[in-house]
Amino acid sequence: MNTSRREEILAAALRLTSEHGVGVLSVRSVASAAGVGASTLRHYFPSQADLYQAVASRVVTSVLSDLDIADDTRDPADRLYDCLVQFLPRPAEQIPALTSWAELVRAALGGDAGVAQILAVGREASRAALHGWLDVLAGQGHIAAQDVAAHVVRVLTLVDGLNLDMFLFPDRVDAAAARTAMRWFADHIVS
Repeated sequence: MNTSRREEILAAALRLTSEHGVGVLSVRSVASAAGVGASTLRHYFPSQADLYQAVASRVVTSVLSDLDIADDTRDPADRLYDCLVQFLPRPAEQIPALTSWAELVRAALGGDAGVAQILAVGREASRAALHGWLDVLAGQGHIAAQDVAAHVVRVLTLVDGLNLDMFLFPDRVDAAAARTAMRWFADHIVS
């Protein structure tokens, strides 16, 4: 399989998604944007679900990094905070990012199985990143290993709540308030 062709197709899908939202993500639109035929696209992504999974995974992994979570010379709460704030939209991109997030959630709740799958894959990639960060801190003795799974759920719930509040009540919860909430969480789970 030609990985560079696959990457070109995936890059076209990511461009479409960032420019027009996930609603335009289809085999036909991605094939057209990539300059390939639908059969070529199907060679690399046999189903629309495969395409959705690849896009969602790439979006999450391009946003989330391990940064210096393993650097035991830095304060563990600071390292965790640095990782956690990656879940928040950057101030310059806050309105479009939150609008896209809200559109995804609305479409998934409305029964769009493809969008629901994109959200599920993104959620799993987020969960895996969080688990990895917290496992590192647990391995260094800063978090109880038996609490890692529960903390992952708490962070994902916190992120969802902050995103919803920033979207619905931007005058009450802005980027600074969201960062403060992440800071509080990081400070309180690290011993």
